Amino acid sequence: MMNVIAIDVASEVSSVCVLNSRGQVKVKELVATKISEFKRIIKSVPRPRQLVFEEGTQAAWLWSELQALCDDTLVCDPRQNRELSGQFKTDENDTRNLGLRAQGNLLKRVWHGGQDLQALKESVRAYQSLTQESVRLKNQLKAVFRSRGIAVGQKAYSPKTRKQAAQSLAFAAQRERVMMLGVVLDAVAEQRAKALKGMTKLARKNKMYKPLRKVDGIGPIFGAMFISEVGDAKRFRTSRQLLSYAGLAIMTHESSEYELNAGRAVRKARALRTRGLVRRYNRTLKYVFKQAAMTLSRTKWSAQYQQLCENSKNSNNAQLTLARKLAGVMLRIAKTGEKYDIAKVFVAKKSSS
Repeated sequence: MMNVIAIDVASEVSSVCVLNSRGQVKVKELVATKISEFKRIIKSVPRPRQLVFEEGTQAAWLWSELQALCDDTLVCDPRQNRELSGQFKTDENDTRNLGLRAQGNLLKRVWHGGQDLQALKESVRAYQSLTQESVRLKNQLKAVFRSRGIAVGQKAYSPKTRKQAAQSLAFAAQRERVMMLGVVLDAVAEQRAKALKGMTKLARKNKMYKPLRKVDGIGPIFGAMFISEVGDAKRFRTSRQLLSYAGLAIMTHESSEYELNAGRAVRKARALRTRGLVRRYNRTLKYVFKQAAMTLSRTKWSAQYQQLCENSKNSNNAQLTLARKLAGVMLRIAKTGEKYDIAKVFVAKKSSS
């Protein structure tokens, strides 16, 4: 059994607890949140040693700097560790119980890898942040006109027509507000265009990019987002793991599933109780699959979408099926690099004779 080094990471001071193979606390220390301090403690612990800390803002930095010093580095999901300390919450209790859970194999591991994709990840995050900021500014601009009952359309967004649109406002202060917000929107739009260019440039260097771009509904933005979030496609053994990760898996709730029949335990003959989709998921991947599926339902996959609507009588379920189908197709292409063929996506079921 490994010696465990558990770290409760904070912005300035972190709590470190070292447990031996029998779960006994050997070191308990508060240190500055610096790599040099963490390395000092890790090197003092005999091998084999396991490092464990929770996923957070500094997790990628710690993993890249410290994982080479340990036999195993476990970055765990903090959502699985609610009430880690019990009734009395302190940094020391958090750290000790984190180490004990690691020894008991009770933590859910969060994947950290693909350091070669770190630049692409940062570029995607920059593009997403600028897109959100652009949407927020546009909403604020439109709200000024809406408060006066004016339908301005897209005119307030363009620097060429913004001044003309502002003339319809009654108060000078409102016109000034529109022009000031417009200046900020123009600057954000410029930076967003730069981020898009840099993101696609980095994505093209990945071997998954060209095959994925051939898939219907996947443009340069969705392709880059998929690559940055999936990283190594082979870490998903089947499409089921990817569906759960992307929030497209069905959540079930069952109890008392079995009954005795002739002295044997058999499953009860009843429909599985579903509770919607899983609630813990990667938001970027879910956005990619949902938006692409909505586009495909109106274009390239419209015939299949209409057929699904006729079968299920529910457009939401039909779009979910398309999103799940798209996720499976993209994972297979990312793994194998094979050419996209819509005939292989929707294979007609053989009718039973």
